[in-house]
Parts: sequence; C-alpha cells; structure tokens
Amino acid sequence: MIHYVVLTTGSCGNCYIFTDGTDTIVVDAGVTFSKMQRGLESHGIAADTIRSVFLTHLHPDHSKGVGVVQRKLGIPAYMSEIAKAENSVVIDKQRMERPLINTFSFGEEISVGSFTLFPFRSFHDSAGSAGYLIRCRGRSFFLLTDTGRIPDEAFPMARDADVEFIEANYDDDMLEGGMYPAALKRRIKGEYGHLSNDASVDFAARTARQGDSVYFVHLSRNNNTPDLVRQSIVRRIPSGIFCKVCERGETFEGFIDDEEERQGKEAGAGA
Repeated sequence: MIHYVVLTTGSCGNCYIFTDGTDTIVVDAGVTFSKMQRGLESHGIAADTIRSVFLTHLHPDHSKGVGVVQRKLGIPAYMSEIAKAENSVVIDKQRMERPLINTFSFGEEISVGSFTLFPFRSFHDSAGSAGYLIRCRGRSFFLLTDTGRIPDEAFPMARDADVEFIEANYDDDMLEGGMYPAALKRRIKGEYGHLSNDASVDFAARTARQGDSVYFVHLSRNNNTPDLVRQSIVRRIPSGIFCKVCERGETFEGFIDDEEERQGKEAGAGA
C-alpha cells in the first residue's frame, strides 16, 4: 500500500508526502518542521522513514523549511543543478545545508529507497524549477506545480501516472478583473508564471485515464475559488476519474494498492 498526503498547498505553503511504510519522500517543504512533524504523526508516518526532500523550486512557500529538515533528520535535499547554481543567495538566506544538497539534471533517473523519480523542467520565475514523475512499487505519481506552461514531456509522464497533482492557480476572469497591478497580472499569466484553471483541467482531460485520481492544487487565494475549478472539471473531465480540488491550506490523504497487492486482489476476484 502506498500512502500519500497533501499536507498543505497554496501560497501559505506546499508539502507533499509519499510513503510505502518503509521509505518516505517529501516533495517541497514550504512549512515549518514542527508542522511537518505534526502532519506526519497525525497520518501515522514515522519521521525516521524520510529518505530525502525533493524541491520543485526555491520560492519560500515551497522550500523555507528545508534547512531545518536537513538538520533535524540529516537527510539530503534534491534540486536541479540549475537551481543550485543560480540561487546561491536564496540557498544561504533559507539556511539550507550545502553538504546535504544533491543535484540532478533534467531527464535523470533518481533512486531513493523504494522510490524512483524522473525530474523534468517546468517554467517558473525561479531558476531550475522542476516537476516530477514518481514511481514506487509499480505505481506512478505525477506532480506539476508553479509553471507558466506545460512542457511537452509532461504529457506522456502524466498518462503513465495513476495519480496526478496539477496546479490550478487562477481563473482568467478573476485575475483580469481583480485588483492586482498590470505587471503582476502579466507575470502570473506569463510563460514563467502559473497555470490557469482552463490549462490545468485541459491537461488532466488529455492525460487522466479511467480509474485515475487527479488533485488540483496551489489555488490562488485572490484569483480563484474551488467552485470555479469544480465547474471546469464537470465540463471537461468524464466520470470514472476521481477529481479532488485541494483548497488553500487543506490537508488531504490518499492510498493506492501497490502493483503486487493489486494483482493479488484481481487474482482473488477471479477465483
């Protein structure tokens, strides 16, 4: 059984946890260590099973807790080579432990315990930003957040995944009619900004299969509402695909059988 937790998502902080009970990885640590620890405990996940933290990018709502996690648990944090090379000031400001920073190139395969990760380039105004395809015990998870556009390689990766986590940051009409200055609106809608509801739901409609689960994450507090995302889902995504809109700061957990468990259940059902 693979257990996954959206500990929190949005500009208030982002943290995703994946575990098979023996090995645990964390994607983004935009929360305090105490909050992460409370979340782990409440979901029955032992902190000493965490093998590493993987970062999508180095904005504080995704990375501000990394240094403390490194020091408390003595584990590495992974980021892209570009992120480390071009964010030196940020790394020092957030007090990350440089000896415990591991880097990867896009397209590289990374094995950590029972997990294998395939990082790919995303498009955000934080140098070296990344998304991930995560595999564990025959199951696959796809995570793409904080990107102004969807890279071509994301489509086959998402189609391979059983569970998708996709940013649905803003509604076009809310953003355009809102009080943000014009320059900030251009940044959000730009190539290195964020994904709109339409772009996110269209991507899910093109990649999710019957029986898959899709979580829409990182909703803007000022330029989106959960109901607007849900309305777009109803229009575009067919039944048979589980869709969950993760509201700002919400915690949500899910479980999925690993491949061996799934095959055993199928064999038992056919007996």
